[in-house]
Amino acid sequence: MLIIPAIDIMKGQVVRLARGKFAEATVYDQTPLEYAQWWAGEGATFIHVVDLDGAREGAPRNLEVVQQMARQVGVKIEVGGGIRSIETIQRYLEAGVERVVLSTKILEDASFLLSREIKDHLARVSLSIDIKHLASADLITGGTDGWTENGDLLIDVPSLIQSVTQAGLSFLNFSDIARDGMLQGPDTEKILYFLKVVRKAASQPLLITYAGGISSLGDLKALKALGADAIDAVIVGRALYENKFTLKDAIAAVS
Repeated sequence: MLIIPAIDIMKGQVVRLARGKFAEATVYDQTPLEYAQWWAGEGATFIHVVDLDGAREGAPRNLEVVQQMARQVGVKIEVGGGIRSIETIQRYLEAGVERVVLSTKILEDASFLLSREIKDHLARVSLSIDIKHLASADLITGGTDGWTENGDLLIDVPSLIQSVTQAGLSFLNFSDIARDGMLQGPDTEKILYFLKVVRKAASQPLLITYAGGISSLGDLKALKALGADAIDAVIVGRALYENKFTLKDAIAAVS
């Protein structure tokens, strides 16, 4: 299971939010580049970057910062936040980003993945589903538009997963908004519930990454124990920034 450190950027600074609330941001003292270099030195092979300003405003606002990380740090970068056009995807990939993470655009119009322009880049695109509520076995309320209240969207998970995998998508990120930034530990029952629906609906194998609530090495071990068909990678944020454990120890714990 791959451990991926997170770097969330707002106004050029590294921050962590509590349940995605912009008013409850904790600002950390080093620059995004400095943190990226630190995580690379700790053994990261992939870094998850979120342009929070872009997520809220619908267009990238920290592209130059992300470009600097992609070009100066020797690890792969995936980035999300405000990516809602083929032009933005191309700009990030040309900047050296390995993978772009889309949420709002695909959730509102999954046919976007069928366009001729994106077909050339589909192998470097991930869908992100951010769970607010599990409404039923197949329906969830997802957060879009930077997880703002007006971004709540009812998602038919089997239908969505079937559509995106038939289009050729092979990467899925998902998070539990209720746990995000709270250091409460993951809800493994909810995770398995969601994954069962996803794996059943997918028409091709998916590499699945989870985020939300990681607080200890025990949490990571519990996620790995879910089995080979559960989670392939875990994004870790606040626990690393607040020294609950080191990235080196996290990588060793799930090796």
